[in-house]
Amino acid sequence: KEELITLEYHDKLNPDFWVGHELKPEVREKMLEIGKEWAVWAKIPDNAIKDIVFVGGNANYNYTNRSDVDIHLLVDTNEIADCPDFIEDYFDDKKDLWALRHDIKIYGHPVEIYAQDEDNNYPMGQGVFSLIKNEWLAEPVNQNLDLNKIPDSNKATELKQGIESMLSQNVDDKVVKHFKDKLKNMRSQSIAAEGEFGRDNLIFKELRNLGYLERMNNYIYSQQDKRLSL
Repeated sequence: KEELITLEYHDKLNPDFWVGHELKPEVREKMLEIGKEWAVWAKIPDNAIKDIVFVGGNANYNYTNRSDVDIHLLVDTNEIADCPDFIEDYFDDKKDLWALRHDIKIYGHPVEIYAQDEDNNYPMGQGVFSLIKNEWLAEPVNQNLDLNKIPDSNKATELKQGIESMLSQNVDDKVVKHFKDKLKNMRSQSIAAEGEFGRDNLIFKELRNLGYLERMNNYIYSQQDKRLSL
């Protein structure tokens, strides 16, 4: 049975950011500064921002040295623009464009910033810390997990082999995109059914940590470039 080699679970929060369950003041101040600067750049009005939160592995027990600093702006989308069908695409594009232009780190951990509707829920068991209120909205609970003891972790090997096979056979980029979409759907279903530590979400994180998602993205872009070039 294969181990998920990039995943970790700890008995305390990441000491780079936390003293016990208290966020270090200098970390909080820097995260708020980043969040506010991103909001100005993304043209999100102050009255639309309901909170700025710290989430992800570094706000939980499942962090690694690969874990990003995930800062999310919780916004009232009704205060931004009357285009509900496009607002998520707008947030996604702004996140990606910012990441291409900036290389911001907090104690060596890359910062990833995003905006989302304030009504969107976070997965079960995920810590959510309000940077504005300086308090936990949902405090993480240490579940003493052994992330290598999950059912059928050999599924990760099968998916890796499938990706390697596609990329080596020069398949159509639409095939790779379809496979990538299936992985994202697999992850979403796992989180909805089992929470942050559902088997398929852990497998998705393993593939991401090992660079398989980035390789698929790069393949899709390169194939599109070839198809559209004259």
